[in-house]
Amino acid sequence: MVIIIKPVHKFKIYKFDAAPFFFYIEIFPPDLSAFEMERTVALLKEINSNPIMPLPMRVDRVFNGEKSVLIRPRDPISFSIMDDLSATINPNAFLQYGMEKLLYFTEIRAFEKFIIPLKIEKVKKWWESTKFLYAKLLRLEEDFSAFLRAYISTVLKAKLNNEDLISASTNYCNLVKDICEKRLKDNSILIETIRKETNVKLYKQKIAKYRERMKKIERVEYHPELVDLDVFNLSEVGFISDIDKQNSLLNEIKPKEIKYIPLLFYDDLLECMLQNLKRLDEGNEDILDPSFLLDKKIIALQKAKELESLKSQEFSWFNAFEELNFEPIIQSIKTTLLDYYKAKGYIDKNTLNSSSSPSSSK
Repeated sequence: MVIIIKPVHKFKIYKFDAAPFFFYIEIFPPDLSAFEMERTVALLKEINSNPIMPLPMRVDRVFNGEKSVLIRPRDPISFSIMDDLSATINPNAFLQYGMEKLLYFTEIRAFEKFIIPLKIEKVKKWWESTKFLYAKLLRLEEDFSAFLRAYISTVLKAKLNNEDLISASTNYCNLVKDICEKRLKDNSILIETIRKETNVKLYKQKIAKYRERMKKIERVEYHPELVDLDVFNLSEVGFISDIDKQNSLLNEIKPKEIKYIPLLFYDDLLECMLQNLKRLDEGNEDILDPSFLLDKKIIALQKAKELESLKSQEFSWFNAFEELNFEPIIQSIKTTLLDYYKAKGYIDKNTLNSSSSPSSSK
């Protein structure tokens, strides 16, 4: 009897992992020289000017069509940049372009691993199972809000005032770096569950002993901690922009207790900021233009007297973001790949099947 084993085209995930994620604003475009596949470079060029980056890069959940948890700041993210002018993050536009980056990178990683394209059906399944999930992640909510305000107060403010973007970008990276380093140094983060509200460690330190060239060597190893997290499914009751009312509703819902690794956020972002600072120090001036965020209405400018509108649903992170549209992103990916395959001569110019993916595309 012949047993045929079909290959499993799914990323490995862990069921106990809630997979929370959010986005930060990058100052440099992707370094195309770091990628070997021409196909990947073609895709990255399409999102070259988009500075919004996912953290962590949850391509595994998106490609598999399995749920994750979007971090939701409890208050609108706004910062005064002049005496009579404030800048506010528009959550819908911010997430739309953040998702664009996430889907493009999912397509790239999936092709590298499985040589198959990302499917819109999987993306929709992932978002349908994700958009009504909520978890209390106060420290991450506060810190990501601080990261975004740091960008507004440095890079965006410098752009509006025609000031030096290099100096502003350096200040921005240092502000984010300082927050990450403080969290790592303190080695503590708040958890809020129905059972407890307490501070727990981000990691444990262990002394590992080795032998190298007949000598005993001791090294400190850092092991990330899994932290408890209550995940609430609000698909039946929905989101309410009033935080107090939202918390009252949570008392009527039984959460699912799972876990996550908070160290990933701070460790990954710290590494990104250190790399950026190194590039800035080396004289790299290829700064992403902050005008992208204004032109795409990702950041809204408001007069001081208009700040009352921040109380409206428009700037609240407590909604299901039904307006997010993934189909144009998937179509953009297909069009980019079709043009690439045509240029390389892999397919005939009259071919309409944009999903074909020749494996010899290095």
